[in-house]
Amino acid sequence: MWRGCETGLSARVGLEHNPLHSPRQLILKLNRTFSTFVNLLKMGALFSKSKPSQCHNFSFLEDTNTIEVIKEAHTFFILRGLPGSGKTTIAKQITERYPLISASVSADALKICPQEESEDDSSRYSKLDQQIEQCFEDGKKVIVVDDTHHYRQRLDYLFELARKKDYIVFLVDCRNPKSNDLNVLAKCSHWKLPVQSIKMMETSVKQIIIPYFFGWFLVKQDAEKMCEIAMDFLDQLSKTEAFLQEFEKHVNLDSKDGFNLQKYFQKKSSMLHCTTMFCDYGKVPNCESYAVDEVVNNSLHKSFVLKVSALFVTPRTVGARVLLDEQQQQLWPKAEEENEIKMGLPRTSRSHITLACAPGVDMVQTGIDLLTILKDEKKGKLEQVMIKQGPLWCLGDGQWIVNLPKPIQVKTLFSGFYAKDFEGK
Repeated sequence: MWRGCETGLSARVGLEHNPLHSPRQLILKLNRTFSTFVNLLKMGALFSKSKPSQCHNFSFLEDTNTIEVIKEAHTFFILRGLPGSGKTTIAKQITERYPLISASVSADALKICPQEESEDDSSRYSKLDQQIEQCFEDGKKVIVVDDTHHYRQRLDYLFELARKKDYIVFLVDCRNPKSNDLNVLAKCSHWKLPVQSIKMMETSVKQIIIPYFFGWFLVKQDAEKMCEIAMDFLDQLSKTEAFLQEFEKHVNLDSKDGFNLQKYFQKKSSMLHCTTMFCDYGKVPNCESYAVDEVVNNSLHKSFVLKVSALFVTPRTVGARVLLDEQQQQLWPKAEEENEIKMGLPRTSRSHITLACAPGVDMVQTGIDLLTILKDEKKGKLEQVMIKQGPLWCLGDGQWIVNLPKPIQVKTLFSGFYAKDFEGK
């Protein structure tokens, strides 16, 4: 019986049968072999487990569609967080996700210690700013700035820099489970800062930075496409006698001799977008609740495809009407929705892209013009003229709209506009 058992067991573990081994010796040897086998399995399971994600579920690192759109866009990542909160790890993940087209600049790498700053010590960032400028010159589509960014004047400088270069700003709050324990952060940071210093920075870092507005920003290629469409639209209008006769009656010019529609609408946005919530840096009621809304935060830095359904023109503005899908409508502010309902219009009726404005006209006027057009459209259209884009309808008072037979799709990224200088102000 023992001999049969011994033979079977030895065959299973690959041991040669040795008649000099007693059954007890063989069993002890088998037990040792089995223990080794179990340990190997445990080690294999340990190494096969994926490491805890350091991505913080950021769409620009994990969402396939967003990643592909960012590769076409021009984005300026401003990482913000306390020392030891994982900013450098996230910066590395971004550059690894977007090889060849990305670059990261780090305050730590230049030995710029995070501290309480004053208005006259910006010179210590001169080397960092030179590196940022070099990233622009090298044509990097994805630029990452790794610093605590707890000082508002420094943030305003970077916001303005990105605006001048027409880059979409991604203001990224870097937090991890350690971020709430300042003692742990003090130990994690290689600067060995005292807890009190980190606590002083924490107050600034936790402040919500509210932009001038939230919205969908068109990637550069699609923005250029929409600009070409706008110019072609104006060109078609300038060749349409019925349009010119009615439109010129409502244009305030000293002389209408040789009226040029393209020159009249000379104020054009450098960064095309579709606004959701206008905030005016926190001055608008309910904008802070919008900024902290879960749906808004989950959508930040994520890609969306918008559908342009119509082109319109008034004596003040040229715009494109945008139709929002169910997911996009979740980002539409309640205040706008209530105003649209009061006017007897469907929700999100005001969603649009400003293409051009007349001299002295703010871009915010485009949305007001669109609502008026849609309201007057319900009363009835006055005249129809066929142009290349489709049937052009006159609604009176210099208002014209063409509903496109096929919507134009544009790729966008949802974020905020933070710079103090904006064309539409």
